[in-house]
Amino acid sequence: MKPWAPLLAKLRSGDLPHRFVTFFATSLAARGAGIVCQLLQVPLVVSALGSEAFGLWMTMTSITSLMQFADLGLGIGLQNRLTEQFTHDQSAAARAQFGSVFAFLAVVGLALGSLLTIVVSHLDLAALFHLRETATIAQAPVAALALCVVFCAGFPLGLAQRLAFARHEGWMFNIAQAAGSVGALAMVAVGTRSGWSLGLLIAAAQGALLAANGILLLVQLVQLGWLRGPGRPLQFATIRELLGVGAFFSVQQIVSTVMFSLPQVIISAALGAAAVTPYNLVQRLFNLFAVVQNSFLLPLWPAYARARARGEFDWMRRALRRSFQATVLGCIAPLVVCACFAPWIIRLWVGAGHVLPDYRLVWLLCLLNALTFFQQPCLYLLVAVSEVRASAYYSVLGAVTGTLLMLALVRGAGAPGVVLGLLLGYMPFNVLGNLFEARRYLLRAARPAEPASLATT
Repeated sequence: MKPWAPLLAKLRSGDLPHRFVTFFATSLAARGAGIVCQLLQVPLVVSALGSEAFGLWMTMTSITSLMQFADLGLGIGLQNRLTEQFTHDQSAAARAQFGSVFAFLAVVGLALGSLLTIVVSHLDLAALFHLRETATIAQAPVAALALCVVFCAGFPLGLAQRLAFARHEGWMFNIAQAAGSVGALAMVAVGTRSGWSLGLLIAAAQGALLAANGILLLVQLVQLGWLRGPGRPLQFATIRELLGVGAFFSVQQIVSTVMFSLPQVIISAALGAAAVTPYNLVQRLFNLFAVVQNSFLLPLWPAYARARARGEFDWMRRALRRSFQATVLGCIAPLVVCACFAPWIIRLWVGAGHVLPDYRLVWLLCLLNALTFFQQPCLYLLVAVSEVRASAYYSVLGAVTGTLLMLALVRGAGAPGVVLGLLLGYMPFNVLGNLFEARRYLLRAARPAEPASLATT
């Protein structure tokens, strides 16, 4: 019997198994479409504007991605709360909370956009990014402003994803993302043929993804009937409550993002930029298995929140156990097989003229990714039930320990030493911490409530 079949058979509420399968299939398709479209964009932009302009675009995009948690987890907290309210048919309360968060994030986006506009106008982008080509230097300020505007507009429109997940309609978001990726590629193709500037290309490509979110949000609001009648004013009590839940998730996510970006910075600073290439190539190869895992874990996120609202803790335990089995068989086992042939695969991919990884680096990264995959089911459970406070503390402790070990080991052991430092310092806190917290939550949640008469004695 396939390990995932019992989970699908046990999912509740009639059509939820169908929704789960649809979510999983469309997630794989959307991520595949996104990867293909991004790969096709590269030669178009490089041939039209040059490698420096493309590198500037990718660098600025990476910087903005580090600010994606500026909402302090409001979106995550709102998604969990909306899931509970939809489960209990509390549409009016859900509408009020959604409206408050949307208004607040719109203000945050406006304030952040204004601040970034002032900062960008006073920055010497040519010196900051070491630009040399006259055309790129001239286009850099407008390109940076275009990216900032699109990024800040995405704060409130990003709630389209949270609303779709809370309604168990994640397939709608996946379809929108795929359409946005195709639209972005089309804009880049038209723009490069028409001689558009870098700023206009960025606005068109990123705007296509933003438009996909906007359309998705509008469609859902119409379906829910939330555009009819006056909305409630901004409720700051709701914002404070959700921030208390989401802030810890943001801390955990920020630390994770930094820790998996930091090794390349440490390797480059200590050993030179060329030493980053083998690490990056192996990690890019192994990231393909993360795409697979996220595709089947994402549908469980709203399902866990719904099960929590209904008190179905036995189902949550079975779902967690099956997600572990699916992770081992569908991600970790293929990852190990891939690691056996990684240098050969990379040689076919980039050619023999580049610096290729040795097997020490390959197997250390294999272990690092395997442990990351293994703790993900627990993390998804904890996020879905808003129990991430302890995970945030574990992440911070692991980040400090891992950074110190990476800095200590890089000189003597090179890039493999950096991965070893991350394994010894950061991963134990994350893996053991999340496993422990998930087990503790399920044991506590399944415990019968204490009678009121006993509680007051």
